[in-house]
Amino acid sequence: MPALYKQFNHAQQQLNNIEAVDYFFAKEIQQSLDKHNNSDQQFFHLLIALSESLRAGHSCLPLATIASTRFGYSCDKQGIVTHNGFTFAEQPQLVSLCEQLFIKPDDNHAIVFYENNVYLRRYYHFEQELLTFISAKSAQAKDANVQIFEALDIKNCLAALFPAQLSADDKDEIDWQKVAVANAINKKFSIIAGGPGTGKTYTVTKLLAALVMLNSSSSSNKKLNGDLKIALVAPTGKAAQRLSESVTNALLGFTGQISAAVLSKIPQEAQTLHRLLGVIPNSVNFRHHQDNLLNIDVLLIDEVSMVDLALMVRVFRALPSRCQIILLGDADQLPSVAAGSVLNDLAPKPHRGYSPENQQYLSQVSECSNLPQWQKPSKSSALTLAADHVVFLDKSRRFDGEGGIGKIASHVINGHFSESWQLLTEKPVIDNNHQNVTKSDNTLCLLEGKASSWLPAFVSEYYAPIFAQKTVSAAFKQLQKFRILCATRVGEQGVESLNEHVQNILIKRGDINAFETRYCGQPIMINVNNYSLGLYNGDIGLLWKNEAGHLMAVFEQANNEYKWVNPARLPQHETVYAMTIHKTQGSEFEHVVMVLPEQTDNKLLSRELMYTAITRAKQKLSIATLANVWRQGVMTKTTRYSGVDLYKK
Repeated sequence: MPALYKQFNHAQQQLNNIEAVDYFFAKEIQQSLDKHNNSDQQFFHLLIALSESLRAGHSCLPLATIASTRFGYSCDKQGIVTHNGFTFAEQPQLVSLCEQLFIKPDDNHAIVFYENNVYLRRYYHFEQELLTFISAKSAQAKDANVQIFEALDIKNCLAALFPAQLSADDKDEIDWQKVAVANAINKKFSIIAGGPGTGKTYTVTKLLAALVMLNSSSSSNKKLNGDLKIALVAPTGKAAQRLSESVTNALLGFTGQISAAVLSKIPQEAQTLHRLLGVIPNSVNFRHHQDNLLNIDVLLIDEVSMVDLALMVRVFRALPSRCQIILLGDADQLPSVAAGSVLNDLAPKPHRGYSPENQQYLSQVSECSNLPQWQKPSKSSALTLAADHVVFLDKSRRFDGEGGIGKIASHVINGHFSESWQLLTEKPVIDNNHQNVTKSDNTLCLLEGKASSWLPAFVSEYYAPIFAQKTVSAAFKQLQKFRILCATRVGEQGVESLNEHVQNILIKRGDINAFETRYCGQPIMINVNNYSLGLYNGDIGLLWKNEAGHLMAVFEQANNEYKWVNPARLPQHETVYAMTIHKTQGSEFEHVVMVLPEQTDNKLLSRELMYTAITRAKQKLSIATLANVWRQGVMTKTTRYSGVDLYKK
């Protein structure tokens, strides 16, 4: 052990932002390697940095990111040094140090050094499994013995599903929804990515219809015996519920266009990934795995940005080789809470282009030309693969580019501070009669001052009416209209403080009783999974009285049904007038209030966090922030370190 830190508190005084787990992780790993003479301060701090990076969601620690840096250094606002930190050696010395250790992939140690990245062994194996799985799926698509539909059948199917012809003015415009369906049909692994309102679920429902139609076609001699077994899944209960609703609505819209026989074979009920795999109580393992495979032919996973590396690999392990995988999501949203950024890794922007073979196929079956073409690299060390598995949908039907929400979302995710701030602070304009003062775009609003100045009006407009509803369905409809989204849990701009503010306003209004901790109309959110009750982290419900007058917890289910649970049986939960932005992924509200902290050094601030909150709003967005905080958020891009790269040999 380095003499520098005899105890954790000594390390804490020297290094900013470290936790006890970082120190003891490094201490334990280095002691296990002591027989190889690895008591080196550089290596010890490398282990601390690795532990810190895992806590931040990275699956590995690239040496390039820490070489020659002063790790753990910090100073206060007056410039006074609070933590001296530790200076890492230059990258060649760090590489040499790691190469001298017995931590290569074939060595039996908890730490792995591979391609200039340092890993915890389990995450190294997760990454390698993911890459091996996708490589095998790509090879399957080229195997003549694997089910691949004939190009003519696919072309006829697409013509039936996309009958509308573009106008003469739009003849050169690519119908990316049609291309997405065409691209996924002949692949065992594909990704359809796009922002809100780009029609991802609409497109994938047509894709499922196409697969059903082709599998039922008498001209296809490679169809499966019997109907396709299709599974729809999402990371959370709320996301699964929204997927179910979206697919159901899409199917209703296809009535008359697609035969009832085909539509009836497309499932409408989605489930969580955990439910699909089969949770074993008090165990980290699942019932379905590589030795007990799922019996499905097509797996659609929505909201993939929320899925961490470990869970994705466990899903892939449990799939039979015949299974076709379709991933759906918005790569610009926040990455998963746990380690990994699977969607960003597998579908990086900008699109790398399609191989000549795939481009020829897509042009033939979709009759869309001018598709992005992959350019073969001149150097063998450069990118070696095209992005044949990915289609990006970028034309939003919800945000047409003219509305404020769509504009500010685009500016934020692209790091445009001035343009986005101008949208928020745009001065009002006076109409031709010089009587009414209106903002040129009333979908956006900048909230100034403390929450006490603007919160009461929102409570009166959106939350108070919940208590006047006669039915639980009407109460849920009212609740869905509005939500306060916060970057943090604690502090004046955090979830806990704002939930307390809202309840105090409701008490003053006389809507609720100050002495009741549970009351009819109270919105709640589940914080831990309870598989026996079928309630999951992030599920939102209402306390409501049943026909017998007993207060119950109610949760929306598919097909306009409700789950009623005795409040005494509920797992850990909290009141949810305000919630963190992380917990809102997979949700939408008519009006969103986004509240950002007042400190610019908040580590949660990022353009992805803000984009996620912005795109939860369907009709109106109000934002409580300061200019310097907004600037910091827009200019900060979330980066997840990973060794997953499909474009290298």
